[in-house]
Amino acid sequence: MSRPTPRKARHRHHASNSGPRQVNASDYESDTAQYMENREQMAAAPNPEPARDNTELSLRVLRRYQPSIRSILAIAANAVSYTFLEATQGWEKHGIEGTMFVCEQEPIVTPTGQELPRVCVFVLNRRSMDNLVLDLLRVTDFEVVEELMVFRFEDDAGTNNSQGAEDGSAGKKIIGLWIHADESNTREVHASLILNAWQQGRQAFDAYIQAATAGISGGFGPGAESSAAAASRLDGTHPATRQLKSSLCAVRGAPNKPARSLVVTRACLTLNSTSVPTVLPSRSPHCATNIESSSTPRTGEGDDVIHTAVQTQLSLLSSFKQWLARTIESDGDLKALASRLQSRLEDYQRWLCEVERTPSGLVLEDAQPWYIEARVQLGSDNETIIVVAGPGSEESIEIAAEGRKQAEDFLRHGRLGELMTICRAFSKAQDTMSALLRSRREMKQEEAQLSQPAEATVNTYIRRLQEYNDMKDIGQQLMGLVAENRGVPVRTLYETGEYGVNFPR
Repeated sequence: MSRPTPRKARHRHHASNSGPRQVNASDYESDTAQYMENREQMAAAPNPEPARDNTELSLRVLRRYQPSIRSILAIAANAVSYTFLEATQGWEKHGIEGTMFVCEQEPIVTPTGQELPRVCVFVLNRRSMDNLVLDLLRVTDFEVVEELMVFRFEDDAGTNNSQGAEDGSAGKKIIGLWIHADESNTREVHASLILNAWQQGRQAFDAYIQAATAGISGGFGPGAESSAAAASRLDGTHPATRQLKSSLCAVRGAPNKPARSLVVTRACLTLNSTSVPTVLPSRSPHCATNIESSSTPRTGEGDDVIHTAVQTQLSLLSSFKQWLARTIESDGDLKALASRLQSRLEDYQRWLCEVERTPSGLVLEDAQPWYIEARVQLGSDNETIIVVAGPGSEESIEIAAEGRKQAEDFLRHGRLGELMTICRAFSKAQDTMSALLRSRREMKQEEAQLSQPAEATVNTYIRRLQEYNDMKDIGQQLMGLVAENRGVPVRTLYETGEYGVNFPR
């Protein structure tokens, strides 16, 4: 007879076996009071927040990165950022891709009380935490090239990351933004909106700069305006410059090729910082005789505007010389530096006069430096001195100071600081003038090639092909002579690639 399967004994200490449950005492009155109290608390609780739309939510997100954003003007679902590389003459992805917002920001209030409108282009990066913020007030030029919206900056001050810090790379920068074009013409709408916002901001900024620097024609120095304002004056823009840009870029008959369009774009973009004043001065007497006797005519609008820019620089040179002469009389410590500056100004004046007399196809280079470098250090007797180097390659100048604080104040706020600021502005103006001349030469060469008849183009191609064949024959003969002198077959020279030639693959 089988034995019954043993069963697991029940836990004798479980709460269910410890007797009847204890129930809290309650009555109708206490339950009613608790119910009414909970009902009053629910009635007093505020209503849940109303539903927010996508624009308001996006605005809250953008303000975390840029608190100055006031509203969103337009949104593009997807934008890709590109950077133009001068070394390869091509575009490269910037590593930023995501939703693009055109945002209105809080205006900048100038010391005169004028408000400068601000608009930025914000690309919320979906690939990383680094976003792209383009401040349109710092954009020197904007246009649409093929499918890209092209922004050019004189430096990286206008291209910030999500934290508002600079990218870290110095120099001029060109950013391109590509957005998807759908049936509603999103690309054209956004480009038009950005162009209008950029033009309004630049016009307000130029008007403020022109008003702030209106007194420079009367002379330099604190009586006329500050050195910083003088530097802004030297680097200011003028509608005549834009006229030059349009005349140079209007290459008649040019083929619509992206690569060539990009080169033309770069040539046009370099013209925005040309030094042309609001009120055009009369012809400078310093090289008037040479200019009048020049046999080189000015044949286009570009030549006329370059002539105007040269005359502007000559006028500023004359004013700076007068201020420099007064500075020597009032501050004897700067006599040696002022004498060196006067020599540099004379050289720059001769270069400008030579530019006036030079045909359009030639580009003159003035390699002499403008910059002044200064540092504070201890002398041989432990006294504080300021060591000034430049302009030019002559020996440094030492200026005595009564302590380090006085020396640093003299560098930042004194006459020496003003001279350094003005020299930097002249250096930038000279570089811009050189770039302007090079652009004019390149454009004239392109116009000459495009305007010649088809027969001349064919003959030019045939002539170059003949020159190539002649050079190839000479190269093969030289390779044969080298192989014969070495006593080796010619094939070995091609195999090693020693002379830059290999077997065709």
